[in-house]
Amino acid sequence: MAPKILLVDDEAHLRRVVSLYLRARNYEVETAENGLEAIQKVSADRPDLIIADIGMPGLDGYELCSRLRRDTATRTIPFIFLTARDQDTDRIKARKIGSDDYLTKPCPLDQLAEHVETMIDRIEQAKKIPLDQIGSSGQLDEVNVLDLIQMLELNQKSGALVLSHGERTATLYFKEGTIIDADIRSPKREEPLFVLLGWKAGRYLFLPDAMPERMPITASLAHLLFEDLRKLEGQETPMASSVADASTSRSSAEDSAVGRLIVRLEEVLRRAQTETVSLADRHIFRLLVVGTLGTGKSELIQFLVDDLSSSRWAAVGADEGDREQHMDFGLVRLSSDTLLHLLSVRAEKRFRPLWEQCLPRALGAILLINPSMEGELSHVQTFLKARHALAPSLPMHALVINASHVPDVPGLPETDCSVGTIDDQQVRLSLLDHILEQWFHTHPVRA
Repeated sequence: MAPKILLVDDEAHLRRVVSLYLRARNYEVETAENGLEAIQKVSADRPDLIIADIGMPGLDGYELCSRLRRDTATRTIPFIFLTARDQDTDRIKARKIGSDDYLTKPCPLDQLAEHVETMIDRIEQAKKIPLDQIGSSGQLDEVNVLDLIQMLELNQKSGALVLSHGERTATLYFKEGTIIDADIRSPKREEPLFVLLGWKAGRYLFLPDAMPERMPITASLAHLLFEDLRKLEGQETPMASSVADASTSRSSAEDSAVGRLIVRLEEVLRRAQTETVSLADRHIFRLLVVGTLGTGKSELIQFLVDDLSSSRWAAVGADEGDREQHMDFGLVRLSSDTLLHLLSVRAEKRFRPLWEQCLPRALGAILLINPSMEGELSHVQTFLKARHALAPSLPMHALVINASHVPDVPGLPETDCSVGTIDDQQVRLSLLDHILEQWFHTHPVRA
């Protein structure tokens, strides 16, 4: 059956235009003029997704979202705000009351459709997990962590989801489908929730009705992930003091390919810090490694950290000597106060909320493409469209693996692609060099 969307807005012209556009894309669309009418329609026929304005007479969008989130029968319905309000205070309030997405008017219809498609895809992925798996243990390599979490949300489950990954454990507490507490630990330190998305092996167990003793969290899952990523980067500056001083390896590597690359990278970072809008947050610069599940993002991060000198090594959630453990975070200290953060980002469209947070503030992105994987090029095209909308000037270079030539992908010039393998150091250094060259080209020296 076609997904059902409820569009709530007091502007008749907008309701008509958006409805026609979404119906032409095989969505079933109902409309409401205000929050009260929306409540009535939700009670009569539960939609799969709600799109609502904020400023409406009577019951506004904020109160509509709040009421739906307080009702156990409707609290898991995905909710997108489509509004003319573009202030950070409005965005923060929307997140706090439980919205899943926030778009500002005027919003291109194709952009709205992309966000709707992403949200519907998240729902469909979660529905694929059989309900009889919950309550028994399972393997994380058989189910995606994010899909497992969203399935619990959609089915309004209460209890504790316990995850194990090597020596690390995590517990997420749910109350009627809403995460109310989260805790993830390694032998050395407490870690952020964001790191969960990189767990591809281990076990899970759901314990019905288990509740935490601490006060509940009120933010949405997406908000928790983003906030934890910021906390993580804030914690890395003092952590990096344990890494050997950069100069210890520079003297012997200055004339090598790696040494020359590091010199160029440091120049980019110095110049970026003088920009009006700096890429740096506490002198931490973010380089993204983007790809679908199984393309080797973690392995590439591990290689790149080693390439840029083991004396500058630091990895979140892994011991320095544990090179066998897959990582989705890497940290390289380039100077006494400048760090390069390598971050793995999934390219599947249901991860768009993470793209929105990561792309605009990134130094650049390496895109891994494996054309032999099912549906790979479709995911790549979706990511490229989002990158064009979110960060069109972001330096990016693609590495095509398991192929003899560059596939024809709209929006990806052949000049921005290389063919090779991630275990070839020359290929890896070339990827970084291409990204730095793009950055210098788009950021000329000011007179």
